[in-house]
Amino acid sequence: MRYVIIGGSAAGISAAEAIRFVDPTSEIQLFTWEHTPVYSRVLLSYYIAEILSKEQLHFRPLDFFKENRVTAHLGQKVEKISPETKSIRTEDGRDHPYDRLLIATGAWPNLMDIPGKEKKGVFVVRNLEHAQAMVRHLVKPTPVCILGGGLIGIRIGYALSLRGLKVKLIIASDRILSQMLDLEASTLVRERMQERGIDVITGRNAVKILGGEFVESIVLDNGEKIDCQMVVVGKGVEPNLEIVSSTSIKTAEGILADERMRTNLPDIYAAGDVAETYDLCWERTNVNALWPVAFEQGRVAGLNMAGRETKYEGSFRMNSLDVFGLPVISMGITRSEGPGYQEFRASGKEMYRKIVLKGGRLVGAILVGQVQKAGVLTMLMRKKLDVSGVVPFLLSKRLNFAELLPLVKQNQEKFTEVEYRELTQRFAASKA
Repeated sequence: MRYVIIGGSAAGISAAEAIRFVDPTSEIQLFTWEHTPVYSRVLLSYYIAEILSKEQLHFRPLDFFKENRVTAHLGQKVEKISPETKSIRTEDGRDHPYDRLLIATGAWPNLMDIPGKEKKGVFVVRNLEHAQAMVRHLVKPTPVCILGGGLIGIRIGYALSLRGLKVKLIIASDRILSQMLDLEASTLVRERMQERGIDVITGRNAVKILGGEFVESIVLDNGEKIDCQMVVVGKGVEPNLEIVSSTSIKTAEGILADERMRTNLPDIYAAGDVAETYDLCWERTNVNALWPVAFEQGRVAGLNMAGRETKYEGSFRMNSLDVFGLPVISMGITRSEGPGYQEFRASGKEMYRKIVLKGGRLVGAILVGQVQKAGVLTMLMRKKLDVSGVVPFLLSKRLNFAELLPLVKQNQEKFTEVEYRELTQRFAASKA
């Protein structure tokens, strides 16, 4: 069997491990256009902030490929997939045959079409090379403008602030983190950021980047000019579908993959940020571009590629961050989407909780400040339990999970034997 994996991040590495677990001898070839292997993208902001070194970004040993007998083609871009001949072509013009193929090409930053974007000092941050280029540019305390108030923009702004830089966030919407938080939660995060010196400007777009060879300032849509020596574009990411554009592989937002992570073409699988799979909360397909999701999808894909039938149950969006000591977690659907949805809230000093129900089932939550119940909320969402009778506990400060014990016992059939035993023991112990 000849296995080929396109992509060397979470999904690709996880798939290689899973294949080798089942099939210890067949050939595995992995192609990635990056030169640095097995590092975590989600830790890049900590590298920029000088909290972690480059070596600390690795989530597997550097001899991973040798130990797992994987032929790694680092710095080698795949330009074409030919399903009819079951082969791929790399940028050097060579063809490589496959029996089973995994597409794990990830996602790519959304780029703004703004005059001046080609100037030195304009960055996106999606990979280690981007982060290293940004760090090299920081030769002195540099005024920075972050364009975009999503997760990427907030994390990079926070990291640069920790390095002592003066940071301004320029956001087109009325609040930061608009895709994961409601107004109340967003306000708490914004207040914490502004208290620590990050200036947040909402309702404005950058329309031009000024300067000679290097960035000197930006112009907003109201005519305001802001001096800066660096611009970071943090407008989110989109699945990297370029490689399948000339094939008959079905796509929507991402590559459509079934519960075995298979595409519509024989022996071709997809996993990670490029894949569109079942969303447990929306009850339809969705792209959930998250590191743990990519790892699990890669594992399931690898097992199925190697012949061990394994079902992918699905995922939902879950993001977390810490902003100057204020923890924030958002999961699932965070606002009412029409009839049948209910919202419940609780708030206090630097604390906010919100849960979203549909038909009595928990489909989303926002936690700010006190996030200790996040793991239990995740379990309730995955098991699709009716939580309408325990809403006061879910919103409260109490951590006595014994209050959920009757709910678990009423739904014993939804848990494996091991899950049920561990939960009942844990929840019973919380009462003691």
